[in-house]
Amino acid sequence: MERELAHWVERLRERAEAEGLSFPPVAFQEVGPEEMAMLAAYGGFPRRYPHWRWGSEYLRYRETYRYGLARIYELVVNTVPVQAYLLRGNTLLAQKVVIAHVYAHADFFQNNLAFKPIPKDMLAEMAHHAAYVERAMERHGARSVEEFLDLALSLENLIDPHAPYIQRPAQKEEEAPKRLPVRPYLDPYVNPPPAFPKEAEEGASPEPLPPRPTRDILGFLAQYAPLAPWQKGILEIVREESLYFAPQAATKILNEGWATYWHTKLLLPLLTPEEALEFAEMQANLLAPHGLNPYRLGYHLLKEVEERWDKGRFGPEYEALPLGERLRYERPTGEGRKKLFQVRTVYTDLNFLEEFLTPEFALRWGLFSLEDLPRFAEAKKALLFRLTNLGYPIVELVDANYQNRGELLLAHAYEGVELDLRKTKAVLENLHRLWGRPVHLKTVVGGKETLLSAP
Repeated sequence: MERELAHWVERLRERAEAEGLSFPPVAFQEVGPEEMAMLAAYGGFPRRYPHWRWGSEYLRYRETYRYGLARIYELVVNTVPVQAYLLRGNTLLAQKVVIAHVYAHADFFQNNLAFKPIPKDMLAEMAHHAAYVERAMERHGARSVEEFLDLALSLENLIDPHAPYIQRPAQKEEEAPKRLPVRPYLDPYVNPPPAFPKEAEEGASPEPLPPRPTRDILGFLAQYAPLAPWQKGILEIVREESLYFAPQAATKILNEGWATYWHTKLLLPLLTPEEALEFAEMQANLLAPHGLNPYRLGYHLLKEVEERWDKGRFGPEYEALPLGERLRYERPTGEGRKKLFQVRTVYTDLNFLEEFLTPEFALRWGLFSLEDLPRFAEAKKALLFRLTNLGYPIVELVDANYQNRGELLLAHAYEGVELDLRKTKAVLENLHRLWGRPVHLKTVVGGKETLLSAP
């Protein structure tokens, strides 16, 4: 089996590259169900910092496999080289599907713009994080560190997933502070920030902090909250790992659709008659219409894009046609494959669905009937809202010296959906525990602008 797998790893790599995919080296490894469950709980990494969350996830994966409720066929990790784990005991055909699927993921990680700012040495980074937390436990007690980790992880979504792309004006050279290059979570100790004024002096006119509203609340707290150095280090670790996983959440539909498109394209010509039925059953299970299945939606939408661009179904002339004529329109161009590679490079789930999830697609795949079509725009808007900001409310830190009392003021970008008040209360209380002073949030409750506060 090992020799046969090695043969298919090489053969499918050659086919993928011949079709235009490009990716760094991929390291494949077969693991058993127990090890696969552990890796899945750790997000695909062999080592994470100690926390009860990983144990809970491990038990969930292990038990669902044991009782035949679900099976993880593969795990692929965005590092260089790409790490890919195959489940030992799978049939040879299942392993071939996974190998082809993994090469497409590796291509997506390397070429999609959302992944460009992501560090490629996260295996080492995760190990550093684990060592840092373990040392903190030795010095400050396991219980106090675990409790602080619980607090930090409850705020892990208060990041700005687009922050790496923000271009800020450079400081004048003579004003630029001298900073030593270190890992982000060590930066507060080696390059301490200027002292934050807890309460402005009467008559003083301090610079606003932050200078402009920011969604990177976790980063702000790691820099300015009155915490011990080890606590700030843990906040930076949680923030860095959240930023690492954010692009994967933002491209789940497109990435899985891309991998499914390519494992189908690469393998179909190589199937033996005996394998064809097994492959058809695997595809049927993978693309089953249950809930928002990212494999199904992404795959069929990419096929739709390829067909539309092959048949010239784009541009002002096409857009001006009524729906019935669009379905029959043809102006062969053969540009489908070129368009697919462009979509893979520059789109995330949000703009992928916004642009290509059309009434024609909904009709073609039975998502809507002609009678229900008037509800399409409303349903699409609800789906896009669900994908915006990775599904979390958009909250900005507006002022860290609210009413000149050193209190935090946050603002919720209300877009017609009110916050879950129970969860909001818990988040505000945890922010208050970190900041040490009252925390306020402007939002809308019951249709009226409201200021929620903790304590």
